[in-house]
Amino acid sequence: MKKILNLKVLLVFGLIFTFASCTKDWEEMNTNPNEPTEAPATNILAYSLRYCGDSFFDDWMGMNNFLSYGGQVSKIQYIDESRYQFRESVVNSAWSDMYLTMNDLKKAMELADAEGNPNLKAAAMTFQVFMMQMTTDMWKAVPYSEALMGETEITNPKYDDQQSIYMGMINQLAQAADLFDPASLTSNLGEGDILFNGDVVKWQKFCNSLRLRIAIRISDVDAATAGTIFSNVFGNPDKYPVMSSNDDNAFLWWPGAAPYKEPWQENSQTRDDHGMCNTLIDTLKGLADPRLPVYAHPNDDGEYIGVPAGAIDGSFEMAKISRIGARFRDNAAGFTPFMRYCEVEFYKAEAAKKGFNNGGMSAEDAYVAGITASMLENGIEQADIDTYLANATVAWSDDIKQIHFQKWISIFKQGEEVWAECRRTDVPLMGEAVGSPYQNHDRPPFRYPYPTSEYNLNSANIGAVTSGIVDYFWGQQMWWDTRDVN
Repeated sequence: MKKILNLKVLLVFGLIFTFASCTKDWEEMNTNPNEPTEAPATNILAYSLRYCGDSFFDDWMGMNNFLSYGGQVSKIQYIDESRYQFRESVVNSAWSDMYLTMNDLKKAMELADAEGNPNLKAAAMTFQVFMMQMTTDMWKAVPYSEALMGETEITNPKYDDQQSIYMGMINQLAQAADLFDPASLTSNLGEGDILFNGDVVKWQKFCNSLRLRIAIRISDVDAATAGTIFSNVFGNPDKYPVMSSNDDNAFLWWPGAAPYKEPWQENSQTRDDHGMCNTLIDTLKGLADPRLPVYAHPNDDGEYIGVPAGAIDGSFEMAKISRIGARFRDNAAGFTPFMRYCEVEFYKAEAAKKGFNNGGMSAEDAYVAGITASMLENGIEQADIDTYLANATVAWSDDIKQIHFQKWISIFKQGEEVWAECRRTDVPLMGEAVGSPYQNHDRPPFRYPYPTSEYNLNSANIGAVTSGIVDYFWGQQMWWDTRDVN
C-alpha cells in the first residue's frame, strides 16, 4: 500500500489538482513555505478525492482484490490476493486510509461551516458518505457513531451494525442534498474541487445519484426505505437532480505527470501482474459485445482470453492472457471512476421492476438507456449499439437479472462497487477462486478481513462483532445480502 500521508503533509503541500496548468505551476501554487496549521476546506477536499482514488482504485485494492472477487480482473503473477491469501499490512493500511480520509472530510465540513460555504460542506458530506459506504460494504459492522472522534478522546470507538450505518448515511445525504445551492454567488467550491471543477450542479447530481445507489443496495431488505428515497428524489427533480448524461460521470481525471499519474497506468510501467478474468471475457465474447476491444487487449495471437480468478500456477500461459484495455490502463492522464451515469439508468430500471417512483420511466426504457450510456461512454457507434440491443440474449425480456447483468458489465474498473453488486445479486454466478486454500465455500468472499490493528488496539469493541466469521472472508454476509449461500 502507498504510504499514509497525514494531515500535516496535506497542510504543508496543499494537495490540489489544477487541470488548466502544468504540473510545475501546480506545485508552485500549492507549496507553502510557512507551514500553516490550518488549510482551507477546498484543499482538504482535493486531498481526500485524490487519496481515495489513489488508495482504493489502484492495483492493491481495485485490481488485486475487489475486481477479482467480482470476476472482471485477475492476477497472473503473485496471485495470492486473488486466492484470498491476504497481507495483514495491506488490510491494516486500507482501514487506516479509510478513516484518515473520512476524518479529513470531517475537517473539511467543519472548515466550510466556519467559512460560510454550504456548497463545499455538502460536497464533503457527499464524499464522506461515498467512502463510508465502501467501508461498511467491505467490513460490515464498523465504527460509525463514535468514529472520527479522536479529538474528543474517543480513541476506542464502538462498532455499529450495518443497518444503523446505512440509516445514518441516508440521513447525511439527504442533509447534503438540501444544502446545495447552485444559485449562490458566494458559496464556491474552490480550486480543490478536482472532481467536477467547481460545478455545484454536478455535485448535486452525484449526491442524489448516490442516494439511489444506497436505496437499491438495501431494496431487498428494506423496500419501504428504498422506495421512500426514490419518491423523495424523483418527486422533486428540480431540487434533487440526478446524473442525466455521461457528462455527469464522477470521474477523477489525473494530470498524467509524476507523481499524479492514473494508478493503473503507473502500475503497468513496472508490473505485469494482472490479466482479464475469464468471467468477463467469456461474457463479452458470448454476447458479441462491442466493448470487448475497449475493455481488453487481444493476446499476441489476436485472441481475447481470460484467466480464472485466483488461478492455479501453471494452469495458463501468461502470453495467452488478454491484458486490460488501453482506455482503462494505458493512459497516465486517465480516469478513476467513482460513479457513472449509466448506473442511474439501471437503478431506474430496477426501481420500475420493484414498483418505486423513478420519474415515470419503464423498466425496458431505462434498461436500454443504461446499456446505451455505457456504450457511448466507451466510444461505441450507434449502429453497433442497435445491433447489440437486437441480440436475442440482450433484448429486454422483463427479467430483473438482465439489469443486474448489464450493470455488472458497465461498471468496469469500479472494484468495490462491482464486488458489492455481485454479493447483492449473485450476477454473474461465481464460485470460490480455483486456487483458494479454503475450498469449502460456494461463492467469492462475503467480506474483507478485519485488520489486526483493531484486534490489538480496539479488542473490547471488535470482539462483539466477529462471531460467525469463517476463514476471514465468509460466514457473515452483509445486511443487504439476502442470498442463501455458503
